[in-house]
Amino acid sequence: MAEPEHVQVLDVEDCVEPGEEPGYYAIYLRLSRAPSARWRAQLVHEWQRFPAGVKRRATVVDDRLRLEIHGDDKVREQVDFAVALVARTNAAVAGRPTV
Repeated sequence: MAEPEHVQVLDVEDCVEPGEEPGYYAIYLRLSRAPSARWRAQLVHEWQRFPAGVKRRATVVDDRLRLEIHGDDKVREQVDFAVALVARTNAAVAGRPTV
């Protein structure tokens, strides 16, 4: 049986750009690989399970996770949340339950 795809957050990039909504901006987290379409679809599913996920955007761009955050957000909390989201996605892709 093949090993399930596993992606890790390696670093927060210095690149920052305006978000799609006023007051938001996007940060990029470098991933350990460019995820498959299946993994990206699972990330969207996991993201939508959280109330904030409906209002904000998180997308995979090649080997980076683009996360839109509000100017009032604490960046460290948002990065920690993104790391947890990637872990949840890995678990779901591997067939392990996520809470």
